[in-house]
Amino acid sequence: MILKEGGNVFKTPEGPLTQRIATKDVHPTIQFIEKITGLTFDEEDWLGTTGKKNDPDGEFEKNSSGDLDLNTDASKVSKEQLIAKLSAWLKSKGVPEDQIMNQGRKFTGGWIHNAGDQVHFRAPIQGSKGYVQTDFMFTDNPSFQRGAKRGGTAQFGGTDRAILLSSIARGRGLKFSPKFGLVDPQQGDKVVADNWDDIATMLLGKGATEADTHTVESMLAKLKSDPNYEELIAPWKETMAKAGKQVPESSVYETLGDKQLDRILSLTNSLNSSVLIQ
Repeated sequence: MILKEGGNVFKTPEGPLTQRIATKDVHPTIQFIEKITGLTFDEEDWLGTTGKKNDPDGEFEKNSSGDLDLNTDASKVSKEQLIAKLSAWLKSKGVPEDQIMNQGRKFTGGWIHNAGDQVHFRAPIQGSKGYVQTDFMFTDNPSFQRGAKRGGTAQFGGTDRAILLSSIARGRGLKFSPKFGLVDPQQGDKVVADNWDDIATMLLGKGATEADTHTVESMLAKLKSDPNYEELIAPWKETMAKAGKQVPESSVYETLGDKQLDRILSLTNSLNSSVLIQ
């Protein structure tokens, strides 16, 4: 599961029923969703790039989100309870019962779509016209999911970050699951870490913390002194190259530890001195 922006669950033969939402309309729309569901979604529970895009050039694409991805704690509300709350609100607005739920491919023009670990809702955009797809992403570990579904930077997005996490995990003999955490394939995919400080240490090395996992850039910076740096990021670099993305090149000096670098410089100075004496 990699978080991808832009929902199109609700549609008719004429086209999609939802649209992108301007960043300025995200907060009031989520407040409206909180009101009709009785749930609370703090900004840290706005997953991916939800409500985070602000570009000075004013281009709508760079100042909007394709959908609203909300971190939903399964211990506070079940999918069935949430669907019941949303359905009750829709009925109060006069929506016929047979038009509330999507029915697979037979009917996609509804207001609620039940799928896997998510409930999708066609939410009215507050402050503007139209509807935005809202994805309630259920989890038993909200803290882990906040990090797993984190967005990215202008250069490397959230998907690029997830691929890098998987690449490093594979190099460590593990697998990264966006749903469960780090798992050990040698133990039947047993979860070995689902806390981001622990994940950071296991993937990026001693002294790494949750903050080091926030972006591709921060992970590369923390990892570059690892002697296996190139091997660990090789699958990620290959994927980025196929996507036409520039990746930072590492020099041999960047991948050496301080002691190794000092010894190389010392030997180089000695050789230079010998040449001058001769």
